[in-house]
Amino acid sequence: MMDDAHLWNLQADLALMNPTTPDRVLAAGRIAGVSADDIVLDFGCGNGTVLALFADEFGCRGLGIDRRPEAILAARALVRSRGLEGRVSFRCDDASRPADPVLDATVALCLGTASAFGGIEGAAAALRASLDDSGRAILGERYWRTERVPPEFARDFPDCVTEYELLGIVREHGFSLAGIVRSGEAEFDAYEGAIWGACRSAIDRDPDDDGVREYLSRIQDEYLGYGREYVGWAMYVLFGPF
Repeated sequence: MMDDAHLWNLQADLALMNPTTPDRVLAAGRIAGVSADDIVLDFGCGNGTVLALFADEFGCRGLGIDRRPEAILAARALVRSRGLEGRVSFRCDDASRPADPVLDATVALCLGTASAFGGIEGAAAALRASLDDSGRAILGERYWRTERVPPEFARDFPDCVTEYELLGIVREHGFSLAGIVRSGEAEFDAYEGAIWGACRSAIDRDPDDDGVREYLSRIQDEYLGYGREYVGWAMYVLFGPF
């Protein structure tokens, strides 16, 4: 099993650490009505790209939380390079159990980090707890495109749910679904291909790194064996109850 630091190094150069694009991320922000009046909280912010995009486009303020020191360093360097330090800040912390409460957020994001909360159920609970009833959230996650997923494949992704199941979960946590921004196969191919390229570069630098070689083989098997057919990824824009 590859450790978290090693996995981070394989994705550190990706602008977005999910199978989506800046245009799609901003489209989700527009559906959520993000504006200069908002304070955006990003759970598992990674390299800070999403908060930087939002601050540039919408003029909002933001706080990103990530437990990886390398991610926080990269995020702070990014906002410095864009002159956004006065509006966007980052904290190295466990998003699922932050040491200090986060107050006054009006929009909360959880993009590809539901696993930090134990799955969609925990992520929806964390998003709801971080907002008052007028707050909005964007939950970005993979989902099963069909209920007829072969069991041998479903075992590898125990946190994955169908979109209908996701709808029921977010409703149970006091959200209504306002919109969906869905990724397509081209976004998935680009995302997976970028990780494969990073793995190849790592192997070129260290031909004896069998861990990366095994990881590359496994993720290619997963993606082409069933991921491309059965797994989707989308951002779900959530508002408070009707």
